[in-house]
Amino acid sequence: MIRVEIVPVLAPAEVLVRFRSGSAFASGRWMGSSPVNVGQLDVEIEIPEEVVEWMTVRSGDTSLSETAETESDTILTGQVVRFDDGDDSIIEIRVGSDILLIEIPDRRDMARGELISFRGP
Repeated sequence: MIRVEIVPVLAPAEVLVRFRSGSAFASGRWMGSSPVNVGQLDVEIEIPEEVVEWMTVRSGDTSLSETAETESDTILTGQVVRFDDGDDSIIEIRVGSDILLIEIPDRRDMARGELISFRGP
């Protein structure tokens, strides 16, 4: 779970919301069973596909931010906390004070403790 502040609902028919996490803003689709309201909520961020492209970030902070491009992808930067040494492709990353689970099938150059960044569709 991650603490976000829902700012406006961008497209009520499509349930697109704009939210803030820390000092960054991003957009996403509300998938909750109850109607979305403006305000602070604990939510689960779901990356609907496996992450096939990621990069190591040498320094900086963990964050959620949005690109200025037309498609407005969300860029996540987090610290690798844990992954199993076997074939399991699930990675735990820390974004702020929260933990996210993501699927990265090719993690051969990844190390625990490093910062990685990737785009969420």
